[in-house]
Amino acid sequence: MNTLAIYNHPVERLGILSRFLKNVTEIYAEEITGEERFDNVVIMGGPMGVYEREKYRFLDLEMKLIRRAYSEKKRVLGICLGSQLIAEALGGKVVKGQFGVEIGVSRIRLVNDFKDYFGSDELHVFQWHGDTFSLPHGATLLAYSEKYYQAFNIGRALGIQFHIEVDSEMLRDWLRVYGGDSKMIEEVREQENNFEKIADKLVRYWLSL
Repeated sequence: MNTLAIYNHPVERLGILSRFLKNVTEIYAEEITGEERFDNVVIMGGPMGVYEREKYRFLDLEMKLIRRAYSEKKRVLGICLGSQLIAEALGGKVVKGQFGVEIGVSRIRLVNDFKDYFGSDELHVFQWHGDTFSLPHGATLLAYSEKYYQAFNIGRALGIQFHIEVDSEMLRDWLRVYGGDSKMIEEVREQENNFEKIADKLVRYWLSL
């Protein structure tokens, strides 16, 4: 199976996910032509908001590709901004989060398939986002935090609001570009083995859809 990975920013790449995906073609969102051939598509994060489409025209290209993949029953995985693009493309709405930014290692609650699949009520994950979304009609909520939705699926599309791709080296690059508290690097380093296991399980779940 060929997987197309789409990047919205140079420092937000596959990271840990690259260990569990094969036959990957990587492109930037502005390079989308509509002629791409793939079995699966992964859309990564970025600092822009889905509602900024007049400024970032490539967001419309991504949503068109998501709708095409969904209609063709191909798998779509969205991480952070990618999950928000899935939500908006398939009928939800992305807005600025009214409860503020979620950043750092935090706990999320698992429900429905995720609760059974992970055999747990919760996970500790890394977050860095200020936007949130409503669920498209027909979507199933899979995880949430005290503030926002964290994961959902609709058909063969899986949206993950938190960052399953991050390790301490990637986070170091993010802090260099975006700024932030360097203490998070050590927090992530302590959780790297756990994050790798979560990423592995989530990719397996996605590929089973």
